[in-house]
Amino acid sequence: MLVPLLVRLFPKDGHHVTGWHEEIQRTLPMYGRILDLGCGANRDLASYRSASVEVWGTDFEAHPALEYPQWFRRLGSDGALPFDDASFDVIFANMVLEHVCHPQRFLNEVYRVLRPGGRFIAHTISGDHYVTAIRRIVGVLPHTINQELVRLLYGRNCEDTFPTVYRLNTRTQLQRVCRLTGLELERVRRYADPGYFRFMPGLMKLATVCDRILEGFGPGLGRLYLTAVMHRPAFSATGYQAKRKCA
Repeated sequence: MLVPLLVRLFPKDGHHVTGWHEEIQRTLPMYGRILDLGCGANRDLASYRSASVEVWGTDFEAHPALEYPQWFRRLGSDGALPFDDASFDVIFANMVLEHVCHPQRFLNEVYRVLRPGGRFIAHTISGDHYVTAIRRIVGVLPHTINQELVRLLYGRNCEDTFPTVYRLNTRTQLQRVCRLTGLELERVRRYADPGYFRFMPGLMKLATVCDRILEGFGPGLGRLYLTAVMHRPAFSATGYQAKRKCA
């Protein structure tokens, strides 16, 4: 639920989760296969499964509350996607990019399993926002302490909190790695949201005002979340095979 001050200062943004699902609905094929990359409990995209659309999920481990295990496959230890080349029309990743340690290797795999003309849509926290800098500072603490802080402040289970690195969370980073892998960045949509401070209402209001001011200095400085849409060209340019080798 959006707070009134946020609506007043960012009237066109809407809630970032709503925006994320708008992108899903915009790109959902009438017939085909989609993948939830980093699916967690494998429930977020289940409502889009139908007789004509397969919805698969993949992650490093089977979540303790995993749903639809018949539609789940475990990632390889190196992040390799457990699917054949050109398997999916669309790949979605929600709150995954901030955890990617090897961006080029990650997007190489996305490119590989996308069909020509297919899209990759990622929703994540913006690396340009000051909350990311705060998270980097807190992230130097042992991961178990980070998990406990997140549990206390936000009520999130420890198994749903992972180390963050923020190597694929800005437009510049995305453009650079897309060029190396053959994907093309179509657009980036941003959303303001002071929800990281919801444990203290007064701080939420202050953060909202600060975000409005910061946004005047540059796109993304005051908007915490972003949705990036990338696609695999229908006809790949020559020379990408060499570029797509992992560094």
